[in-house]
Amino acid sequence: MKLTVVTTVLLGLLLTPALAEYFQNQQVTREIRVNGGVQILNINRELRVVTVEQRSEFGTWKTIWNFNTGFIATEVFPERTCFISPMNRNLIPTFETFPTVVEGFQGLKGQIQPTRVITFVLSQRLVPDLRIYGPDIFNMCREVTTVVATPVAELPVYNEGACTRLNVLNLVQLNYCRTNVNIKV
Repeated sequence: MKLTVVTTVLLGLLLTPALAEYFQNQQVTREIRVNGGVQILNINRELRVVTVEQRSEFGTWKTIWNFNTGFIATEVFPERTCFISPMNRNLIPTFETFPTVVEGFQGLKGQIQPTRVITFVLSQRLVPDLRIYGPDIFNMCREVTTVVATPVAELPVYNEGACTRLNVLNLVQLNYCRTNVNIKV
């Protein structure tokens, strides 16, 4: 009997760190209130992918941030269009701090402005091969029109109504804008 107890205790001590690491790599899903609506946050720690989805009267969209490939893809459902752009790691939280940053915003109430704004200009160029962006982005964008979105510091002449603005968890506002001016990458 003593041997069984000692074996169980030793086995528990050996497995605890391994199990803790295993559970840290699992997927986390959370609903977060954002300016009167709800956004669904999904963090896949193993694949280093963050997905945020909003389905409400304030707009229906889904954005995937793949920290492994370095791309952001956003589908705006009423338009049935996907926008794919390179991730500007200077403007968004790092993957490792993302859950912590989100927790800080959950307790805040009222209309809160995002801490950062990232503006993209939409091109007329269609994305020819979605596979290079990872399986999550491929699956989301494969059946809709997908265009390249180029990040810009400031917009040239544009029509204010030609921008789609998405408030992502009060952390980042993504502005996807159409313009007739050519943007040099």
